[in-house]
Amino acid sequence: MSTTTTIALLTLVPLGLTAVLALLIWRKKGPHPASYKLSDPWKHAPILWASDEPADHGHATGRSVAADSAAHGGNVGEHQSNAVTIGGGASGKW
Repeated sequence: MSTTTTIALLTLVPLGLTAVLALLIWRKKGPHPASYKLSDPWKHAPILWASDEPADHGHATGRSVAADSAAHGGNVGEHQSNAVTIGGGASGKW
C-alpha cells in the first residue's frame, strides 16, 4: 500500500465519518411541546415521588428485620423499634 493511500485512509475516512455523524446530530429537530413557564397555572394532577412501602421490608439477606432478629437470637435490628416508612414530609419554615 502506498503512503498516499495510507494517509488517505487514516485521515479521510475518520473525517468523512465525523462529517456524516455531525450532519445527523445537528439536523433540524422535530416539533416538541412548549416548555412549562412558572407564570402559567399547573394543569396536571399532582405527582407523588414517594411510596407507602415500609423501608424495613428486607435487607441484604432478603429477610425482614423480625426474621433476622429471630434467626440471630434477637440482637439484630433492636435499634429499630418503630417501623420506618418511605415518604414523610418537611417540617419547619421555608
